Amino acid sequence: MNPNAAKAALGIRGNNMQRIIFIVFVFGLMSGVGCRTAKKAQHVVRDSAVSSSPAVKLKSADSAAVLKQQLMSVANAPLNFNTFYGRAKASFSSPQAAGNATVYIKMLKDSIIWISITGPLNIEGARVLVTPDSIKVINKLENTVQLSSIDHLQKITKLPLGFSDFQNIILGKAVLNGNNNYQVKKDSITVSDSDEVLRSVYSFTKNGFLLGQSNYETISSSDVTGANIFYNDYHVIDNFNFSASRDIAVSGKSPASLTLNFKDYNFNQPLSFVFTISKNYRVKYE
Repeated sequence: MNPNAAKAALGIRGNNMQRIIFIVFVFGLMSGVGCRTAKKAQHVVRDSAVSSSPAVKLKSADSAAVLKQQLMSVANAPLNFNTFYGRAKASFSSPQAAGNATVYIKMLKDSIIWISITGPLNIEGARVLVTPDSIKVINKLENTVQLSSIDHLQKITKLPLGFSDFQNIILGKAVLNGNNNYQVKKDSITVSDSDEVLRSVYSFTKNGFLLGQSNYETISSSDVTGANIFYNDYHVIDNFNFSASRDIAVSGKSPASLTLNFKDYNFNQPLSFVFTISKNYRVKYE
């Protein structure tokens, strides 16, 4: 099938396949996962875990301090996993492109993030392999492969994040510390942090400390880029809280929106990470 026919089959309008790949990778795979201390029956949070309730005054400073400490303990608990697999239906839209796809994700902790983007006719459009120091993207619609350092991902996303940051994002893990700003509301807790380049805001439920929303925004560049992510439909699987549905909005000069609904997912199962580059593909270095 020629590239134009393949794009039509994938439902893609426009030629910016790279933009789609990175939207899906950086924002679409954020999986709202949290570690559990013990197994419990499956439960589902159907609506967003973020509350718009105004902040309420606690009975004592001690109660706020205890809540803060409990949240930090849950959020910063190590994630005890070796591998992750997920299959999700994706719907994306931007000024450059729009369409639907199936996204397959495999991850080996601290080592590999593998992604395949496949169209409705089971046509694979792209495959991505990320390691702590590199990123490789096979664009099967253009018969090209792009080889880059992990720093190139920062240029594409306009966000100063490395491999460990992306791994935490994919797992829905927000690393908190005592210097963050904590705001307790009626049924949620908002935690914000910022440095010279990035502002981050997370919202958790008070019941179970589920991550309901995360927001990232660059603050050091005139080209301000932000991402707002809502996590929904939580399930317990292998002692992890997993968000099976999420909505993502990317703002800035290249706005985009993405909805992901996971249909299949598991942890700690044997996986392979096939990434074969055809000798007929044109290689690009970034």
